[in-house]
Amino acid sequence: MSRRVGIIGAGLMGLPMSSNWISQGWEVMGFDVDPARRALLAAAGAKVASDIAQVTDFAAFIVVSLPSSAALDTVVEELVRITHREHVIAETSTLAISDKERAAQQFANGSGATLLDCPLIGGAVQAKNATLTVLASGDEAACRVIEPLFAATSRQYRYVGSFGTASRLKFIINHLVGTSTVLIAETMQFAKRAGLDLVLVDDIVRNSPASSGIWQARVPLMLSGIYDDPETKAADLAIPFKDTRIIADFIAQHSAVTPLFDAALDIYRVAQEQDRAHQDAAALFEVFETLNAQHGGLPQ
Repeated sequence: MSRRVGIIGAGLMGLPMSSNWISQGWEVMGFDVDPARRALLAAAGAKVASDIAQVTDFAAFIVVSLPSSAALDTVVEELVRITHREHVIAETSTLAISDKERAAQQFANGSGATLLDCPLIGGAVQAKNATLTVLASGDEAACRVIEPLFAATSRQYRYVGSFGTASRLKFIINHLVGTSTVLIAETMQFAKRAGLDLVLVDDIVRNSPASSGIWQARVPLMLSGIYDDPETKAADLAIPFKDTRIIADFIAQHSAVTPLFDAALDIYRVAQEQDRAHQDAAALFEVFETLNAQHGGLPQ
């Protein structure tokens, strides 16, 4: 297997993954539409492409990490024009399955490159620490070929089945994470209103069966009150704002009963109204603070 990889999209996930690949001996070439992100790629030791075509010339393995379906459509249109059958493209974004299926069909009808559905479980901190979980679905042989690539930036790489299965699993996990984050923020505000030492609450919970990875990631930020430090935040709230809409559509398609998730959506809506898109999701603790101050709960 070649030790070259191309990355399209050097955001909160693409940049730290690139750094991990470089540290483990991979040659990386990346492209991002944002000059500032391209500069960060160069600082990390990656080769920086002037366009997407240069990335596909450099490597047969391409990882795509994009913020929206519109960005995916733009990138796929270009990739279909310039790739060939030897290219394996791992799409790692959290997007609607229909968007990814449409992209896969474009490759099948066009260049013949193989598109894989490979969403990531974890945030920027896990990406930096190479402790992501990567779920892979689609052509099994191609998923096996790229396994060493993702082993360099994850603690778990799992092939889970046919194309789209990985995204379905990602939605289920994000449902749990999104709902749990709201519950944890509510619990910590409840403890504060009850006059308890929040450091003590954290110490007891994290050393009890009630703890979780979500608790351990979010509560230290709640205690510090720092939600916008790029070194500590897992992901901007802009990401769950987007992801919860995708999950809500997925839930509706399957007529699932999700009252807890539905209630959590109200809290995310308030956070969005408070312009917290660039804060970590731990800032939901502050959202509950404002709701307590209103004495009326959620606005109608």
